[in-house]
Amino acid sequence: MAKPSAPRPSEVGSHLAELDEYRRSQWLQSDYSASVWTVADTHDANKTALINFNYRLADGRNLINADRLYATVKEYAWWLRDPRYSKIDDASTHATMVQSLMHLAHALSLRNIWSFAHLQPYDIEQLTEEIRYGADAVLRASERVEAYLESLRAANALEPKLFGGLPRYVIPTTGARTKIVHVDPIMAACGLPSNAKVLPRVAALIGREAKRNGLKKRDGAKLKPLRPLSNVTSQSMQRWLAPLEDLYIMRRQIAADGISFKPFPQGAARVAAVKGVGTERTPTPPPKLVLYLLEHSVRWICEHRSTEPTTRSEILLDAAACWVLIAAFSARRDEEIDDLRNGCLRGDDESGWWLQIYIEKTLQRKEWIPVPGLVARAIRKLEQISFSARQQTGTDDLFQWRSPLGNIFRLDVGRQLDEFAAAINVPQHQIPGKPPFDWHWHPHQFRRFFAILYFYRFEGATIEALSHHLRHFNLEMTRQYLTQDPEAAALWTDVEWGYMGHVARTIVAGERVVSGAAGERMKKTTRRLNDAFRRKLHVTSSERVGASLSTIMQRRGLVLRPKPWVTCTCPRTYVATSQAACRRSSPRQTDEVGPNFAAAGPSVCPSCPHAMIEGSRKPFIEEEIGYLEAVSETKPRDGTLFGELEQARLLELFEVKRTRYDHAQPLGDPASDKE
Repeated sequence: MAKPSAPRPSEVGSHLAELDEYRRSQWLQSDYSASVWTVADTHDANKTALINFNYRLADGRNLINADRLYATVKEYAWWLRDPRYSKIDDASTHATMVQSLMHLAHALSLRNIWSFAHLQPYDIEQLTEEIRYGADAVLRASERVEAYLESLRAANALEPKLFGGLPRYVIPTTGARTKIVHVDPIMAACGLPSNAKVLPRVAALIGREAKRNGLKKRDGAKLKPLRPLSNVTSQSMQRWLAPLEDLYIMRRQIAADGISFKPFPQGAARVAAVKGVGTERTPTPPPKLVLYLLEHSVRWICEHRSTEPTTRSEILLDAAACWVLIAAFSARRDEEIDDLRNGCLRGDDESGWWLQIYIEKTLQRKEWIPVPGLVARAIRKLEQISFSARQQTGTDDLFQWRSPLGNIFRLDVGRQLDEFAAAINVPQHQIPGKPPFDWHWHPHQFRRFFAILYFYRFEGATIEALSHHLRHFNLEMTRQYLTQDPEAAALWTDVEWGYMGHVARTIVAGERVVSGAAGERMKKTTRRLNDAFRRKLHVTSSERVGASLSTIMQRRGLVLRPKPWVTCTCPRTYVATSQAACRRSSPRQTDEVGPNFAAAGPSVCPSCPHAMIEGSRKPFIEEEIGYLEAVSETKPRDGTLFGELEQARLLELFEVKRTRYDHAQPLGDPASDKE
């Protein structure tokens, strides 16, 4: 292998011969300095692949002219065959991994970042979300091609051109123009690498535009539908994330820029397992819209109508409200919910309710999961809706209805979610700088709803009816059941990481008023991050600093568990568990880690080193104080042991409110900035 003192690959001139001498190996059948490599299998020199570094970046430049990016890509391509860093010994996989890093270099150039050393946690966070949907998303390829074709159409409308201004392929030997669209000039005009033309959405967009303007594609293939981008597999995602992790691991070995921080505190394999979940690229709805939809689904079922619906449109709205709640508390797929049968519900209000549902892709069996009483009401409502239809058809499907005229209709609720959202007046979504718009609800989004409810239910949304029906329901138990399914567990973790990022960004922006030991540590860390960003002359924003804070929180192993009075951050470690206030009064079991919520409460948690106290939770403490004040004034308790205990608890809560909640300050407040 190469000596670590080799010159930088970006150095030119007299150093090239020296560089080529340092970088020699049996698997590399070209000079190191060449712009195209032929690489071979370790154990078979006849099996080869090409690595072409002549690769177009977003500004139109060739990668070999962007010295720092080029040096890193080339050094990575060299050290990737070192057994200390990977087990790759075949040429094909080698070329694929380097191609992935070149695509990532292109993604950096889109952001005007010209060195991997300039990456920050925020950039890694954004890249990871794009990597979920493959090369098209990383390069923003179909998005850029679509914008280019739209500009061609606009120009052609003002000044019509032959074939809509699309470039035509010219036969090299004769110079004759054909009626075949020439794709390479389109790639160059969009600033895309030439191999982006094979991406399905890019090919479909160009093929459609060619046909619209009387041209054909060179390959003569039939036009394929323009499908949404789909989540890549966990294995594919691992191949994308590995180069970023490797650039951190190799940072002291490569003679080029590496990544100075660990890009994935949990490890690239763990991130790939969580993010590589097979769904279409449908955006996750904002938590406030999710909670609004859940709240008004509860109201629709429990408060909405005194008369029975008689039309199919009315029935579909009733079924949609039921479907939303079942989906939220089961985290199951659209088709699995649609397959619910009569008899799938057991239990009662006193001992609890259980729902039997089929787990299709992973467990491939029916499972009983705990659900709140409002889901039981939704099932009872569906049993009522489907009763006549079930009698007529002899089937036990719940999503069917018999009209007054005797016609049987299958209730496909997944197609009616937007109509239901309109019926309950879900607010429009507002993105800064853009006009508000109605959110498009998709069944795939609903698998995340229970996790969103769990983490975001104290984030300011109005959910009185939902909270009322959940007051005796154990969300922790449902979480344990739902996350037994690996795919549901991955979705849960994805939302959990997103919530941690949300908390970090709102702390940095000064929007979240925090105190307590954990809250003060986070504010102190944020001040240090801000100072570090300024010293390095980096752009400081709540998004960028917040992403760095979130990375540190993950590195420390913090686990956020929102409670009405506090957010617990206790890591799942024996040391953290031994320090938790809720564990002090009872001996710790050797196999138990994390908090003991049975012993937690408003008077216990504020003194805990893992407590993040938030000013927004003060109403809960005030409600507890009001209740104890009212109880303590009743004569039957006066002078009793119970009365004395309540008085002591009341004084304790007064002190907690005064010292913890009243004094909570946001970051940036002068009182908060005192060390």
